[in-house]
Amino acid sequence: MGPTEYLATWIVSTGYEDVPPEARRVAQETCFDCLGVILAGSGEPLGNIITSYIGGLGGKPEATVVPSGQRLPACSAALVHGAMGDALDYNDSSAFAHAATILFPALLALAEKVGASGRDLVEAYVIGHEAGEAVTPRGKTSESPFLKMGVFGRIGAAAACSKLLKLDRRQVQMALGIAGSMAGGLNHNIGTMTKPLDAGLAARDGVMAAELAAKGWTAGECIIEHPSGFVEAFFGEEQDTQKLVERVGKPFRTQDIVTIKKYPCGLANHYTIDALRELMQEHGFDYRDVEVVEVPQAYFSHYIDPIYERPRTGLHAKFSMRYNAAAALVLGKVDIDTFSEQCIRDPRIRETMDKVRIRVLSKWEVSYAGAELRWPAGGTTGATGSPVTVRLKNGQTVSKAIPPGGLLGSQKSPWGFENIKSKFETNARLVLTEPEVREAVQVWSGLEQIRDIREAIKCVVA
Repeated sequence: MGPTEYLATWIVSTGYEDVPPEARRVAQETCFDCLGVILAGSGEPLGNIITSYIGGLGGKPEATVVPSGQRLPACSAALVHGAMGDALDYNDSSAFAHAATILFPALLALAEKVGASGRDLVEAYVIGHEAGEAVTPRGKTSESPFLKMGVFGRIGAAAACSKLLKLDRRQVQMALGIAGSMAGGLNHNIGTMTKPLDAGLAARDGVMAAELAAKGWTAGECIIEHPSGFVEAFFGEEQDTQKLVERVGKPFRTQDIVTIKKYPCGLANHYTIDALRELMQEHGFDYRDVEVVEVPQAYFSHYIDPIYERPRTGLHAKFSMRYNAAAALVLGKVDIDTFSEQCIRDPRIRETMDKVRIRVLSKWEVSYAGAELRWPAGGTTGATGSPVTVRLKNGQTVSKAIPPGGLLGSQKSPWGFENIKSKFETNARLVLTEPEVREAVQVWSGLEQIRDIREAIKCVVA
């Protein structure tokens, strides 16, 4: 049995009872969090643009766009929600960057169309998450120009949607083949509206791949292992694809690798923000006392791109290590308003940015740090566990290191459901009334108890 057939067989044969309870819990919390982020993202400029544009295309009313209540084809609703879910970069971080922003919008739209339950959605979510993670070569994506969401996200979404539609093994193979040809996305678009668009397109294509396969559409049946297939195309080198896919579900990893974000910005910034906030609390200083801040970043990190050194927009600022470090020092917090035009022009933040120095870690240093931490050099975040160092004007030097995997919000250091709920409420209040927010929390925090997604979606329409 070849790798693609193996993966398709696993998707078909793995059911709800095979999924560890902790994986199901994490999936529920992540979907709940993602729904809140979608609601908040709907009010962003790109949320308004994508809703207007896709809504204007029309089509069969199959799924609801929140919070507007527009009715669109399932593929279109998935696209809109995926883009809105990534608009603030406030979404999860997991298997293929921001898995929830792809999987949940795809499954939400399809579940509404077919009248699936919350339990069905959770089952499909975990299986899609595991499938997408399985085909992501570990340690091989750090320096790639391709956006992980757009590449592996489509495979994960196709797997999840295939499970929700209860496709057979042959149909799942076709869905994976279709999604493999759709895969794409470039890291250069990070910090623009096109990164969230990539999330939306991946969600849309997951729905489309599964629905086409269900109707008999054909594709290459060996998309993972073929010399002209998915893995070879995106890595350009020989991989043991059989070994790659045979790790799926052995063990399940959803319950271990998901991080719920506390701040609406790129994940690498979270390590720096947390380190600086802890240092300020421990040593009682603020931005006025700082002489120099040194922030280490891996040589492949996108956060050292000159585009983000002096951010001109909120989207740029979300990926600017200098800006986030300065904002944390000046404001003592980082939230949605931190990336407003007013904050970006704040003279205190601009002046403090001049005190932030980025120390680029060599390939040797990154490998050494990874070995010490027993943690593979990860993604494009540049987070290696090296300490953030602050030199104060009084001559004192203080430092703090937060290791990858130890970030508050990760599964090794969980944020706790009460904080996740509070984040949801804050995000939902941007577009819903207080009674609507309370109902949304009651319904969507218990995703597995939802009998029909078509009824549940009504409480998040303004």
